[in-house]
Amino acid sequence: MSNNVGIRVSFSRCLLFSSFLSFLVFGACSSFSQPPGGYGEPHLMAQAHGKKPEWIDQPGKYQQDHKDARYYGGIANREPDQEGGRTDSYANALQNIAESVANNVASRYMAKRMTVLGSSPDGGDMRTRRRITDLVRQSARARLSGVRVVRYWWKKYWVQPSRNAQPETYYDYYVLVSLSNDQYHRLIRHAIRDARNAAVDSRTQKALDILSTP
Repeated sequence: MSNNVGIRVSFSRCLLFSSFLSFLVFGACSSFSQPPGGYGEPHLMAQAHGKKPEWIDQPGKYQQDHKDARYYGGIANREPDQEGGRTDSYANALQNIAESVANNVASRYMAKRMTVLGSSPDGGDMRTRRRITDLVRQSARARLSGVRVVRYWWKKYWVQPSRNAQPETYYDYYVLVSLSNDQYHRLIRHAIRDARNAAVDSRTQKALDILSTP
């Protein structure tokens, strides 16, 4: 009788120990399956050769050190493939050039507004400035061509959005483009002329007429 009791006690202890081991194993596997940092956190898989370029984080300093031309960056985030990254980052860079041209012309207008149109206490200056900026931006973007790609740079990430979701990969893409100073100033002249032809109100037309003169 005592032998049977001893056997049952030993069996119960073995069963409890086995259950404890199973808990540890499955618990560890569950923890191991979760990505580092948790679900939804991106993890770097690969990147283009070399460290992150200066023109990405310090574009002003890069331009100051490279005065031979005008340089602009473009960024495309969370792209599914490299082709899309190159296309979208380049389009973003062209938009930044057009924005630069529009701001340049808008600054000229603000400097000349008193001699061009006189004072405007009703806020007409700012309305005209917005019209000029919009028209010149559109004109410059339509005329942009032949912009040189200097360099692309990218990073590739993987992320698991949730526990039961499949891991996904994506790219962050960066591009540096350039155009000569002559190209830039020619673009300004043509964009002003095109904006003048597209303007529908006389105040904006007059301002663009004056701005188109040297």
